[in-house]
Amino acid sequence: MEPTKKEFEVRHYSIISDICFLIRHYRKYEPTVLVCCAVEILLGALLPFFSIYLPKLALDLVEQGVTVRYAVQFLCIYTLVMMIFYGLNRGVNFGKYNLYNEQRGNIMGLIFLKSLRIKYADVESGECKKLYWKAYDALQSGDWSAASKMVAETVNLSVNVLSFFLYSTVIGYLSVPMLLILLVLSFINYAVSMCHIRYEESLREAKAVAQKHYYCVRGAMGNTQGAKDIRIYGMKAWMIRLRNQAIGEIRSLEEKSRKKTSYYEKIGFALAAGRNLGAYAYLLYQVSAGGVSVGEFVLYFGAITGFSGFINNIMGSLASLRGAANGTDYLRAYLDLPEENRTSGSRHITELETPLEIEFRDVSFSYRDSGEEEESEEAAFEKKNVFEHLNLTIRAGEKLALVGVNGAGKTTLVKLLCGMYEPDEGQILINGIDRSEFPKEELYQLFSVVFQEPLILPFTIGENLVMNRIERLDEARAWDALEKAGLKQKLQEKQFHLKSYMTRALMENGVQLSGGQQQRFLLARALYKNAPILVLDEPTAALDPIAESEVYDNYNKYSQGKTAVFISHRLASTKFSDRIVLLENGRILEIGTHEELMNAGNTYAKMFEIQSSYYDEAQAEQAG
Repeated sequence: MEPTKKEFEVRHYSIISDICFLIRHYRKYEPTVLVCCAVEILLGALLPFFSIYLPKLALDLVEQGVTVRYAVQFLCIYTLVMMIFYGLNRGVNFGKYNLYNEQRGNIMGLIFLKSLRIKYADVESGECKKLYWKAYDALQSGDWSAASKMVAETVNLSVNVLSFFLYSTVIGYLSVPMLLILLVLSFINYAVSMCHIRYEESLREAKAVAQKHYYCVRGAMGNTQGAKDIRIYGMKAWMIRLRNQAIGEIRSLEEKSRKKTSYYEKIGFALAAGRNLGAYAYLLYQVSAGGVSVGEFVLYFGAITGFSGFINNIMGSLASLRGAANGTDYLRAYLDLPEENRTSGSRHITELETPLEIEFRDVSFSYRDSGEEEESEEAAFEKKNVFEHLNLTIRAGEKLALVGVNGAGKTTLVKLLCGMYEPDEGQILINGIDRSEFPKEELYQLFSVVFQEPLILPFTIGENLVMNRIERLDEARAWDALEKAGLKQKLQEKQFHLKSYMTRALMENGVQLSGGQQQRFLLARALYKNAPILVLDEPTAALDPIAESEVYDNYNKYSQGKTAVFISHRLASTKFSDRIVLLENGRILEIGTHEELMNAGNTYAKMFEIQSSYYDEAQAEQAG
């Protein structure tokens, strides 16, 4: 069953729900973070609270007429205790910072592992890819990433809320009516700030699109591979114009944001100024009337000043949390995608006798996908039928070639064969047993596949062959596979060994293979696995005709005793196949041996003759 739009809809949770999600994660993987957060919240609120009492205590000691020595000793001890707690708070903050940043990397790993557990058809869909990158973006911006900001701002918000209530008790002790007035004005300030936040969020999508346009153009301008085209086709002025247009979009949105921000800031400043001036006037009146002492005046003055700061900090933390919560929602949406069951099954591949027979029985398959920019929801996820009631048997030990124009369904058929896709209708049988009865993890062991896209990792040659830890490598078997693929001699001539690193991503002197050598290496990987079904999807696309001929000679030789399927656009390479299947628009147009199809004189024969004429012309030119 293919993905639907609904499966990839992002549910927007409340900030509290997202905070609880991260609490559950840290409780499972790194509970020390939660302990550090709790200590930091407690100390972060108590330290400023005790700080406003310090000048009051000093003035009270002076008014009480205690000796200077006693006053200095008391204040030194009080200050020393606060410094100790301040140092503890800084240490806890530093430890928390390191731990939650480490966990950010761990969450990235969870996203990667999730990608391996969901259906491959889902992974390939455009909506899933967009959701993956949005989830990844929530983690990759360091301290500005959603995962980091959720932790930091939750702590900041908790500290300021707790401080707000502590300071409220001090002000309430002075005057309950004044406290109520301050609270009302603060909540009005809060409402104004939330209007500002909502306005900024309304611009978020437009800003994201503008940024996307800018980075797209900037990436194209900085792409060295495209430098030839830019020069040849005179694209410079056009690309500069596109860049300036993208920058203009960004600046226009930023100007709107600045004007609105200025407007809301003025309102907030007026409310804060009125609130503070009123409170200070009342406080001065109380001092002059003898209602409070000098020490109490200093205490209340500090409490009122801090009270205003906490309101602003709460607003800032809420704004940051709302932004971070959106990124966290993408993260949660991706981690909540349904997973593929790969371990259940009533049968095991050990029951199968080789070589294997594969039967497609009345198989129908369609996929839904969406472009990067859909014009409407109806345009997205438009159903595209690939196969309808397909019937095909790949005989045990047979070498079958799949040919046809682009879009005929060849690669889709291979993905169905290997279990990457599941049919919408019908069955795929292995030795007469429905494939769904085997666990997916076991099913994948039946296939050695060379896909079109070369996957060469910046690991050692041996690790790239075994696709596992180097300890799992059988060296004799590895060199044998490399020799069969025609790479052993070239690697040894350059004094590379199985522990030499591939590519130059990690090592300056890493093994750098040409396009044709990469194809040979992928063939060596497939031969090393030595699975009973060998599948090659365009294995010679990057090879010259001579190298192509060598590869197919080896392919023919080393596929003995295996069921083998390969895709090729070059029909000259299909002669050695036991049968050839010509696909067109998802249906079998012709099937038979090379000689049978040539004698029939239909589409295959015409395609073969056209390609042969090109080869003959090329050979004549070389001879001339």
